[in-house]
Amino acid sequence: MGLLIVSLWLWLLPAMVLSGVPREMEEDTEDSCRSYIHENLLYIDCSDRGLNDLPEGLDINAQVLLLANNNFITYPSQLEKFTKVEIMDLSGNRLTGSLPAYYENFKELKILNLSNNNYDSWLSSDYSLSIKKLDLSKNKINGIDEDTFSKFPRLAILDLSENRIYDLPIGIFEKATSLEVLILSRNYFSEVPKFQSSSLKNLRLSSCQITNFQVNSLSGMQSLLEIDLSINQIESIPDNLASNSLQELDLSYNEIDTLTDLTFSSLPHLAVLDLRCNEFKEVWSTSHFASNPFLREVHVKGNRWSCEGFNVNLLLTYEYLTKEPPKVFDKGSLICYSPSNVTQMSWQQAYIRTWHADEKTMSSYTFMAVIIGMIIGVILTSFVCRFLISSNRPNPPRPTPETTVLNGNATQASTESVVMRVPLREDLPPTYDEALLMPRLNSSFHSLPDFVDEDANTDRRNRRSRSIGDLTETRPRVGDRRSVRRTVEVRIH
Repeated sequence: MGLLIVSLWLWLLPAMVLSGVPREMEEDTEDSCRSYIHENLLYIDCSDRGLNDLPEGLDINAQVLLLANNNFITYPSQLEKFTKVEIMDLSGNRLTGSLPAYYENFKELKILNLSNNNYDSWLSSDYSLSIKKLDLSKNKINGIDEDTFSKFPRLAILDLSENRIYDLPIGIFEKATSLEVLILSRNYFSEVPKFQSSSLKNLRLSSCQITNFQVNSLSGMQSLLEIDLSINQIESIPDNLASNSLQELDLSYNEIDTLTDLTFSSLPHLAVLDLRCNEFKEVWSTSHFASNPFLREVHVKGNRWSCEGFNVNLLLTYEYLTKEPPKVFDKGSLICYSPSNVTQMSWQQAYIRTWHADEKTMSSYTFMAVIIGMIIGVILTSFVCRFLISSNRPNPPRPTPETTVLNGNATQASTESVVMRVPLREDLPPTYDEALLMPRLNSSFHSLPDFVDEDANTDRRNRRSRSIGDLTETRPRVGDRRSVRRTVEVRIH
């Protein structure tokens, strides 16, 4: 019984294994194609089969045809039956002719890949195609008819990279009103080509050996948002490069060494700027970006910055690029390569190092500043004191032509004065008339005799006068409180 069960098991095992194999894998031989469903699309994969023509029995309802890397020299005639195809890959063959007329019936065809074939030109056709993405990269194309893409009203992405294109007609994409992405990388342009396009948004021109970048290169592309000019030989960016729509400019891996305040002044919507691996040495001024209020990303890695001497841009530009939100996400790219005393320092550190060379030098500068400040303070104080003293000094009395003889102190009288003698009465004050004839006193009141009581108990007979003029003169004291009236000599002019 056991032997019978084992035999039955061995007999049923091949059938069970085969029943578990997916249908599309049942006939997966070297010359056959396999079919499968992925994301609700029916695929027929005939890639890498070495086919010269399509095999019979393929499902014509397939939506994706993968025919890459075969030996097709012309388009297989059986393709005409696949009217529901959406994606067709014919890359890696040996096709050279123009698209067959039956392609006009492929209303659902969105992507056509003809890369890595033997095309040396692309000619216009007499019928309209509904293709949205056309890949003609890695061919040998060096000439394209000017009205070729006018027959592609829905074309949005065109890849012409890795061909032999030197130049293109200025109006070649003018009628391709849906074209948004144009890839021209790895061709042989000597300057940035000029196109007329109202819809183009993304232009890629990397690795094209471009040396010339003219100021009006972008003026014909009214909707351009991004341009990739990396890995070229551009030495300078023209001032006032004009575009009212450009947002992203990639100039990395070129030979640019200078920017000015006018370089980006006509790019008001510039948001992303890539200047990696160029020849910049001098740290930019923030004024270079005064006309770019929407700038949010700046890439500068790979430039050998020089931080020679005191440069305020080291600090200002560093803060402009790193303050929140930062425009440079890799702060390590903002480093100095020369001179040797600041090598591998950040711009900010180099600025501080230049301003504060070292502690010893800084302390000597501080000591010198203090000494100089003290000297200046002393000089200023001296001048202020002298000014105050001179401004407060009293003016000397002016000499008068009249003189009066009082208390025996006589001055010289005028030669033309008239002498009048006014008799003064003893012990009585002068009358009004006598007072009018008395001269006006020119000396201080303190020059008059003092009326001080004599101290009977003291032996002092003399004392000093209070007047300034009589400080050193002594006078005899009188015995009476009243002074002795004398005749005063009055001289009247």
